[in-house]
Amino acid sequence: MWGYEASLVVSGNDNPGELQGFPSLVVGMAPLHRPGHDPGENAIVALASVRQRDHPAGLLAGDRAYTNQKPKNFQLPARALGYRLVLDYKSDQLGVQAEYRGMLQIEGEWYCPSIPEALKSATIDYVVNKSIDEATYLARLRERWHYRVLLKAGPDADGHVRMRCPATNPAPAVRCELKPRSERSATRGNTRVLVVRDVRDHPPAICAQQSLTVPPEAGAKFAQDLLYGSDEWHAHYATLRNSIKGMNGFVKDGAHEALDDPERRRVRGVAAQSVFIALLLMAANLRKIESFLAEEEAVAAGKVRTLPRRRRTRSIRTWRPENPVVGKMKEPDPPLTA
Repeated sequence: MWGYEASLVVSGNDNPGELQGFPSLVVGMAPLHRPGHDPGENAIVALASVRQRDHPAGLLAGDRAYTNQKPKNFQLPARALGYRLVLDYKSDQLGVQAEYRGMLQIEGEWYCPSIPEALKSATIDYVVNKSIDEATYLARLRERWHYRVLLKAGPDADGHVRMRCPATNPAPAVRCELKPRSERSATRGNTRVLVVRDVRDHPPAICAQQSLTVPPEAGAKFAQDLLYGSDEWHAHYATLRNSIKGMNGFVKDGAHEALDDPERRRVRGVAAQSVFIALLLMAANLRKIESFLAEEEAVAAGKVRTLPRRRRTRSIRTWRPENPVVGKMKEPDPPLTA
């Protein structure tokens, strides 16, 4: 099969726990290109167009193809445009993937260099090796997060961030012999870091200093803004990915835009095909907006919209018996739905 690929940006909901106050629409598109060819660069073309039209930048999720891009082609430009990444990883991208001044990057987050081995490999043991069950995995994740290097200050104008060891003041999250002030009565219930020999003998910068500056390119390939595996990560990633998957199915509906049907676009050339695709996406957006507004009006009016009845066969109600004393029996209550 021969064909083109379209890289689309679809708006989504940044608050998975709340109803979305707008329809999910296609807000950006890169010119058509060869399938699988520079997905990161094409995504940035579409995202730059979105930002140039003053759309806000929020959380940004994509499939694992985007996680696997070179940082200079996708992750760094996306962050430079103001987006905060929500990523998933392939099996060979789990565990420790980067190191910077003693900090270990595990599934997108920086951790203390003395983090126990079982916590480093928690996701690998659960997803790849299948040597632990889900309850054990979640318990290890919660324990792992105690060793997380903390943000001291948000990114500056150049994208550099200040990070601090979890055992430093003013609010140490763990107890560590390399940071004596973390070991006092007020921190008695905190996790104790068992400092490994190499770290004790040769403390790296994160252990020897109170804080350090992390440049944008450090660990840029796998860095993300939500804790991988947390409830927050699951909710946002699933919501945003469902937005694009839902739109992909919506625009391929054969009764409407039929985006994947070449018979609807009998022209040659990337430019002409791109224009036709853009027009079909515009039609899909209008259809989405119309449906959303109709739904909102129905809710405001207290009406429940139903699809028109198309069955030509008789309902089971046809055979409902009548009570000879009180007449026709009362209709049963409708089933409860979640």
